[in-house]
Amino acid sequence: MPTRSVASLYARTTSQRARAWVTVWTVVLLFSGQGFRYLLGVPLYSVLVALTVAAVVVTFRRFLRSLRVPPLVGTFTALAALSVLWSQTRAVTALAAGVLAVTTFIAVLIARGTSRGQFMAFLYRGLQVSLFGGLLFEMIVAFVVRADLPPLATDLSSIAKVDGGGEPILWSRNNLLVGGPIQGFVGNRNPFAAIALFTAIVAVIVLLERRIRLVDGLITLAAAVAVHLLTLSATVTVAAVYLTALTVAALVIRRVRPSLKRRLSFAVLACTAIVAVLTLKFRAEIFAMFDRGPDATNRTMIWDQVVHYAWQRPEGWGYVGYWPIWEEPYATIVDKAGVVAAHAHNAFLDAWLQLGLIGFTLLLVMVVLSFGSAWRLVERASRGDTYIPLGWALLTAALALQALTESRLLVEGGWFLLVVLYCSGPAVFTLAIVDPDLVRTGAPAGDEAHAQDPVSVLTRPPL
Repeated sequence: MPTRSVASLYARTTSQRARAWVTVWTVVLLFSGQGFRYLLGVPLYSVLVALTVAAVVVTFRRFLRSLRVPPLVGTFTALAALSVLWSQTRAVTALAAGVLAVTTFIAVLIARGTSRGQFMAFLYRGLQVSLFGGLLFEMIVAFVVRADLPPLATDLSSIAKVDGGGEPILWSRNNLLVGGPIQGFVGNRNPFAAIALFTAIVAVIVLLERRIRLVDGLITLAAAVAVHLLTLSATVTVAAVYLTALTVAALVIRRVRPSLKRRLSFAVLACTAIVAVLTLKFRAEIFAMFDRGPDATNRTMIWDQVVHYAWQRPEGWGYVGYWPIWEEPYATIVDKAGVVAAHAHNAFLDAWLQLGLIGFTLLLVMVVLSFGSAWRLVERASRGDTYIPLGWALLTAALALQALTESRLLVEGGWFLLVVLYCSGPAVFTLAIVDPDLVRTGAPAGDEAHAQDPVSVLTRPPL
C-alpha cells in the first residue's frame, strides 16, 4: 500500500498543476535571488536552488527526451564554459559557467514543456508574487522593524571582502513611509523597479488574452505603478514610456489593412532608432528631468574602465556572471571607478569584458532575433489573433533597455527570460516564413505539446 501511494504521488508530479506551481516558484526564485541570499545565506540558498532544479526535472521529465537547446543559446553557454581555459579567475568561471548552464537547461525545459500562453500566465503569477512580496517586505520593515534593515546573512560581504565601500550594505532603508526610494525584497531599487515593469507588461497581455479576472489585473497594474513611483528608477521610467508607445503602435498595426501593416511597422522601428539617437544626444537634459546626472549615476566611470580592460583581451577575461571584485581586473575597475559594483551596469559591455567580442556579438544577436521574430508576428496579427507575440516583443525590448544600465541579462532571471523568449518565437533562420497558426493562436501548426492550451490552472476565468 505505501508503495502504491508513493507511485501515485510520483505520477501526479507530471500533472499540469505540478508544472504550473514549479514554474511559478522558479520565476520567483530567479527574479528575487538576492533577497533569498540575504535571508538564508549562500549555503542554504544553494540547497534551495538544488531542490528547485530537482523539482523542475521531476515535473518536466517527460519532455527531457525531446529537449533541444537552440544553437545560438548553446553556443553562448558553451563559450562561457570554454572560457575557463583562459579565464583570469578559473575557479569562479567554472562555478559561474555551471550555474549558467543549469539556468539555460531549466529555461529551455520549461519553454518546451509549457505552451506559449501557459508560460505567460505562469510568468505573470511568479512576477506577481515577487512584486507583492517586495511590497509586503517593505511594509514589515516600515511598521514592525522601523529602522534600516541589514541582510540577515552577511556571508556575501565576507566572501567579497568588501563592506559596501565604507557604507553598510542594507537590505531595506526603511523609506516606504517617506515616499521612497524603496528596495523591495531583492534589496535593490533598480531590479525591483524592473520586476514592476515586467509584471505590468505581462499583466496587460494576460488581460488582453482574458486569462485572468479584470480585478486581478487592475490591482496588479496599480501595484506595479506604485512600486515604480516608489523606486524612482530613471531607467525604468524611460523604458516604460517607450514600451507604452510601442504597445499603442502594435495595437494600431493590428487594426489597419494588410497593405499598410509593413509600412507602419517600419515607421515604428525607424522612430525607435531616431528616439535612441536623440536620447544619446540629449541625455544630460533627459537625466536632469529625473534628478540624475548625465553620467547615469556614476555608470559612465565604470563603463570607461570596462571598455579599457575589454580591449586588452579580445577573448575576454572569462565568464563570471557577478564580478568577483576581490580579483583582477575587477578590483582595479572598482577602485578606479570609485564605485563598488558587482557588474558593469551594462550587459553588452559585460559580455564583451567576460567573453570578448564573440560573446558580445552572440548576446546582441540573441536579443535582436528574439525581438525581430516576435515583432514579425505582431505586424502580421489582426483582430481576433493572440496577443502573446506582443508580450514576447515587449518583454524582449524591456530586457534590452534594462541591459543598457544593468547586467542582469547575463544572470538569473534576466538570462532565464531571454532564453525562454528566444525559444518561443519562430525559427530564427526562417523569419521570412511565418506560420499562420502561430500568428493566430501562439502555437505552431502540428505542435502536439502546444496544440492544447487550456487556461492556466493558476488563473480564474475572466469576469
